[in-house]
Amino acid sequence: MRITCVGGGPAGLYTAVSAKLRNPADEVVVLERNPAGVTQGWGVVFWDDLLDALHRNDPPSARAVRDAAVVWDGQLLRVGDRPPVYLGGSGYAVGRHALLAILAARARDLGVDVRFGSPADGDDVAADLVVAADGAGSRLRTERADAFGTEVLPGRHKYIWLGTRRLFPTFTFGFVETAAGWLWCHAYQFDPATSTFIVECPTSTWAGLGFDRMELPDCLRTLESCFAGQLDGHELMAGAPGSGSASWLNFRRVGNRRWSDGDVALVGDAAHTTHFAIGSGTALAMLDAISLADHVNAGPDLGTALRAYEDERKAALRPFAEEADRSTAWFEQSVGRLPGTDDVQLAWSLWQRRTSAPRWRYYLHLGTQHAPVRRARMLASSARRAVRARRRELLT
Repeated sequence: MRITCVGGGPAGLYTAVSAKLRNPADEVVVLERNPAGVTQGWGVVFWDDLLDALHRNDPPSARAVRDAAVVWDGQLLRVGDRPPVYLGGSGYAVGRHALLAILAARARDLGVDVRFGSPADGDDVAADLVVAADGAGSRLRTERADAFGTEVLPGRHKYIWLGTRRLFPTFTFGFVETAAGWLWCHAYQFDPATSTFIVECPTSTWAGLGFDRMELPDCLRTLESCFAGQLDGHELMAGAPGSGSASWLNFRRVGNRRWSDGDVALVGDAAHTTHFAIGSGTALAMLDAISLADHVNAGPDLGTALRAYEDERKAALRPFAEEADRSTAWFEQSVGRLPGTDDVQLAWSLWQRRTSAPRWRYYLHLGTQHAPVRRARMLASSARRAVRARRRELLT
């Protein structure tokens, strides 16, 4: 079988890796329009459940991803200059450039033909299976939008994906009030020297601060002033090495009634998007890749395989979509409650934005505001990570 993956992001590269692992004789090609090393974005987050799935699928690349990642332990909410409030939770973050380099190298080791600087045109796309892994703005999907039943809904808020040398080993939500309204950041460290710093705000705040008319350098300096308390004198960076410059965007919620049309299948953001506030986009794309490869390998024919893939992944995605909707609504509705709110209660509300938590967790949340309890939670998280890591190695 000849498989062409259009798009050299995590979805396309990991589909290629997964397909080649199952059928080494298949001819698998990845077409990426950008040159090698050029991609948008800074760091992405994931959790142990993804590492478990990656280890079951391909231990060498899973180990490389884990080795390149950093752990963020705990979460922190800070409103203006008010004292911070702490939450539990932990996870991993890895630079998008590092992740793509790992996946491209692994794909080539397995015999995948990875072509950077290669737009998906003409005979290059011809294959038994064409995988549209070219993101939320997928050209392949757009060309067949009626067949896929594509729906794209823009979000209400503006956001910009930036970086900084200020390290955030604790995942930080920082809210600041300006004369034009509220801004907030999602910040987390993803390598030894760099953190992601996503800024989000209502459109009214964005326009009121003049960002709709401002050149990017002036925008960065304004944001540095607004977030001076979080950045501690560090600058914001608009473009990671080897990437283009950042810009303000509206998040696009992408959905499709069907994920395949003939010989074309959708994976990752081309098939679905989940808001960055729940940090699951990269993980879901890579799980799509595993599922697609499994079903194509096992299916009696391509059409049956693609329908089974779609059914499995849509069912798996449903709870994430619901959590993303809840999380998005929380940020849209909570801004007006920030002045005068008890921050401990606000943080508890933030913790529950994805799903309701049992009552005992509320008392744990109250205890987490005390340093000894925080340290105990971090030690427990570290122990759980170690146990899961050991279990992964024993099973692979």
